[in-house]
Amino acid sequence: MDKTSKISGSLSKNKKITVALSPKLFAFGGGTKPVSQLLFNKYDTDKNGVISMDELRFLCYDMGYFLSNTQLDWARTFIDKDGSGGINYKEFSSWWQNSSRFEHLLLSDEQFNKLQQITQLYRSYDKKNQGQLDKKQFKELFQELVRKKIMEENQANQFDEIDRSQDGKINFNEFVAWFYDQGVLEKMGILTQKKDQQEN
Repeated sequence: MDKTSKISGSLSKNKKITVALSPKLFAFGGGTKPVSQLLFNKYDTDKNGVISMDELRFLCYDMGYFLSNTQLDWARTFIDKDGSGGINYKEFSSWWQNSSRFEHLLLSDEQFNKLQQITQLYRSYDKKNQGQLDKKQFKELFQELVRKKIMEENQANQFDEIDRSQDGKINFNEFVAWFYDQGVLEKMGILTQKKDQQEN
């Protein structure tokens, strides 16, 4: 019988789960490839070049973190930065390299309530409920963010830089990614953004 190692992870509301994992799970091979690439290849089970939400759920569960449906929806928004509906390797690697990778997905009820404030603010400028803002709408939203002291004038990145999908609109995923890059999610107490990152 194979020896097993145990990995403990946190569930929402500070519950704990312990999962017994076979060492073979991590016997990826592949020479000098980073673990992020090996994990991506392993869990991209249909080999279409993206990690689906179901595949991400399996990955997190194997690592000892079970995501509720609400947490999985947040993971979709947080990791899929261009809002394409799937997680490409660049997005996956960016998430994996942060030592708080799983903590960023397991938000508390209080953190989710704060996240709702962002959602409601964004939707207030998405008049047609299209899930995206044009340049005029985004400019108006940014001005309100400055008035509310959530953002500062010098944080007005170029529209084209925030528009990761380069479709001339800023969808909600891109908006959240911008907030994360600017440290706003940390400032609002939604996430803790650690500086120590690792390529594993």
